[in-house]
Amino acid sequence: MSRATTGPQYGRDKSEEIYQRAVTLIKDRLPTMHILKALLVVNLGKPTDIVIDARGTPELLEKIDDEPDCRLQIKPDYLIQFSEGKLEPRYGIFKDAFFHEASMPKGNVRVAIKFADLLCPVNPVPPSFAADAKLPQPTEDMDQVKKDISEFGYGLVKNALSPEQVATLKRAVKEQAAGERAAGVSANDGGPNAPNQRLWTLINKGQEFVDLLDHPLIDDVVPELLGEHALLHSYSANIARPGNVPMQLHTDQVAIQPPIRDIAFGLNIMWFLEDITADNGGTRVYPGSHIGHVAPDDIFDITGSVAAEGPSGTALVFESRLWHCTGPNIQKTGERPVILMFFMRSFIRQQENNFLSLRSDVEANLSDRIKALLGFRTTGALGGVQGEVREGLIVKKLKDPVGPLRQTISI
Repeated sequence: MSRATTGPQYGRDKSEEIYQRAVTLIKDRLPTMHILKALLVVNLGKPTDIVIDARGTPELLEKIDDEPDCRLQIKPDYLIQFSEGKLEPRYGIFKDAFFHEASMPKGNVRVAIKFADLLCPVNPVPPSFAADAKLPQPTEDMDQVKKDISEFGYGLVKNALSPEQVATLKRAVKEQAAGERAAGVSANDGGPNAPNQRLWTLINKGQEFVDLLDHPLIDDVVPELLGEHALLHSYSANIARPGNVPMQLHTDQVAIQPPIRDIAFGLNIMWFLEDITADNGGTRVYPGSHIGHVAPDDIFDITGSVAAEGPSGTALVFESRLWHCTGPNIQKTGERPVILMFFMRSFIRQQENNFLSLRSDVEANLSDRIKALLGFRTTGALGGVQGEVREGLIVKKLKDPVGPLRQTISI
């Protein structure tokens, strides 16, 4: 179909208008930037930088002779979205940077983050907790676990896995990791040397992992915290090895933008296949950081966080607003293998597109319960096939969906 030459004109170039709005926004917020106490250079995609000198009374400079504390390259529309509360700075600043090195802030990252915070309707406060707080400890008391999740954002279930289950799953993870390395398909991260290894889409990688989805802990905590019909957002293993760099601090609902802090959209269950400590890469958490407008000033600095520790067989259960990251493994030998099940409310798009990634031989043998967790059940008029959205149907890909069926008619 050819494009009409008359009528509404779509796709008007607004880049200059957006740029000018971003510049005006910076000028309007300039008086608040004294808290940066830094020299910041911001590039919005133009040849000319915007230089903010906030070492004293904030002012814009035409040029600088000193080396800036931070250089930030960012799209001007991101700044506008910050100001409208539509984009969280720790997501907006880095979502391009992790794929395009030029977008990574140079120098003091904290300056870039606080600059963006000052553009927002609400300036978040750094996470903190009382020095005498009685932090969660591994327990078999599920009521206590749920109280801990409510108060601190996480809880620890002691003996969630038997020694036999731990041995079976640990062997499966280690053998699969070795196999993926040998096949040249391993996924690695954890710093420049990438010592850590992740195993994605565990549902495809052994009956042990399928069986774990029937663990009673899932039905005990997930529906209560996320409502009915929650979906398995992702299913993976994470092996932290010596020499790794801590992951950037994040929440597990960071991709939900505009940012919503009033409700938890997800819940993670992390199964410990080894005794987990602060020394071998235990997940770092900020207790209580799931409540309120809380965010770290620097997502690469874990100062003030604590390690969620527990013996082998423990399950760490934490909700999606909690600020956390994979911790550093400072041991000389050994590794920290864990399995991660991340669940999201039923209306959230899953991280793993199971309709494309699930092996057909695995799908053929799954129970309806597990298929429902993977997103194969209709619920809330969502997830239907060819318009059929009656509640509770288990769907499957059609071999021959209805296509064009045209009959000649008079018009």
